[in-house]
Amino acid sequence: MQYNNSSELCKLMSEKTNGVSMLAFSCGKDAIASWVEMRKHFKTIIPIYYYTIPGLSFIEKSLKYYEDFFETKIIRLPNPNFIRMLNNGVYQTPTNNKIIKSFGFPPIKREHLCEQVKIDFNIDSSAYVAIGNRASDNLQRQRSIYKRNPDGSIKEVKAVNDSNKTFYPVYDFNIADVVKSVREANVRLPHDYIMWGKTFDGLDYRFIKPIKDNYPDDYEKIKSYFPFIDLEIIRYEQL
Repeated sequence: MQYNNSSELCKLMSEKTNGVSMLAFSCGKDAIASWVEMRKHFKTIIPIYYYTIPGLSFIEKSLKYYEDFFETKIIRLPNPNFIRMLNNGVYQTPTNNKIIKSFGFPPIKREHLCEQVKIDFNIDSSAYVAIGNRASDNLQRQRSIYKRNPDGSIKEVKAVNDSNKTFYPVYDFNIADVVKSVREANVRLPHDYIMWGKTFDGLDYRFIKPIKDNYPDDYEKIKSYFPFIDLEIIRYEQL
């Protein structure tokens, strides 16, 4: 498959998959730009949000906004890290940890979840999953997308992974391209960017403290899954 830019890639992937694609939708700027750009080529986009904690109010508010804006239902699925943290006893009481281990939650991968979504929603097996990775985001992603010759020239562009059935619809976008795409579509970024400058994706202090201060009910919901989460705040503020 030969392509010179993201637009050509999306067009070719749409032709390859009969205009149907799944989208890993984090509510982040790159995921939003991916959705905006994919609409120009795909007739059907199935977005999936992987939650770190299910049902947080500020996240559900954002998801509802994007569902209304794009006129598409967003599928909610557990982030594999959520299962991993439960299985590893992260911020769990001894009693909770014993109960969790008795259940023996199986480890899951996103590709497994996506394959199940295809079955549940009768999506053709040829569908790929779009991921908003950009080569300019960091050096690791640049190296994974642009394979270079010894002299530094680009040997190959790898914005499609056929074995994992994934592709990067905005792989060649820089931050200015992302901003332009989002602004021209007149779509908002989530409230996460006001609190953190990025989307919520962990239980460390930088995420937890603003949630406790601004969304106390959501903080209590987090505690219902991770009852010792207060220790993360104590570790930074009292030790």
